[in-house]
Amino acid sequence: MKNRQEWIPLLKKRFLGRPVSPLESVEEILPMVKGKKGLVFVLEGRGRRVVLRLHRDPLALARIIKVYRLCRGAGVKVPALYRLGVDPLLGMRGIVAFTVEEWLSPWEGDGRAVAKILKTLHSIKRDRWGDPLWGKEGDWLEVELSKAQSRLERWSQWRGEDVSPYLAWVQDMGRRVENVNTYSLLHGDIAPSNILRKGDSPAFIDLDRARFGHPLMDVASLFFHFPEVGEGIFEAWGFTLSTGYFFLWLFHLRRLIRALKHLRKGETQWASTVEFHERWLKERAGG
Repeated sequence: MKNRQEWIPLLKKRFLGRPVSPLESVEEILPMVKGKKGLVFVLEGRGRRVVLRLHRDPLALARIIKVYRLCRGAGVKVPALYRLGVDPLLGMRGIVAFTVEEWLSPWEGDGRAVAKILKTLHSIKRDRWGDPLWGKEGDWLEVELSKAQSRLERWSQWRGEDVSPYLAWVQDMGRRVENVNTYSLLHGDIAPSNILRKGDSPAFIDLDRARFGHPLMDVASLFFHFPEVGEGIFEAWGFTLSTGYFFLWLFHLRRLIRALKHLRKGETQWASTVEFHERWLKERAGG
């Protein structure tokens, strides 16, 4: 059952007229829109809303719960998270749990406030990268450079680009990059759509991609989406501008491959995005 509209009758049978924290009674159930993937819905009741997520993967659910606990323990603002039981009917359809998050309004401040909460998130450390809940083991930089090589190969295959100079540059920079001995907890998808407001401060949502790694992976994304933080943001994290732009280059490469996937599906509106990232990568490599 892939179409979220098909879930609505089952969810209404399960939730309508019943209390779901923090709602006193559920009055309406709507599928989440605006690019949200997966089984995500909005529950409404007496002028309030919450976000309902249906989970199929128990390991992914355990990972999300752990991340939220780590964030709250460090003082990083995230939505209140509630876990609900699943009835047999929905369990037969592969759903292992429901979680409900409080509804938060969009963040309308600038990136400097976001940088402060991101710094707090990155204060959560782990001495090694491998973690059973994150499913990764080994040297983080080696794995990331391997991913970059794979993305460069796809760029070459899909666009006919000679990527050998970029590959050589990435490998050279990888040998010189300022690495870290203790990895930070990363959000993994820093973007305006994932930053909301809780009280007077920004709060993070969509922590499904959270993992331990090099903090500049997040900082590069922050700089791209909130350029007002300035180039000094990299040095504020204790790294040189050269290292910061190397991670920004890797960020643009990831965005390019994502845009190319859409373009190859015939979604022509992504053409300008592809050209933007290609131009940026060509201008910066080796610079």
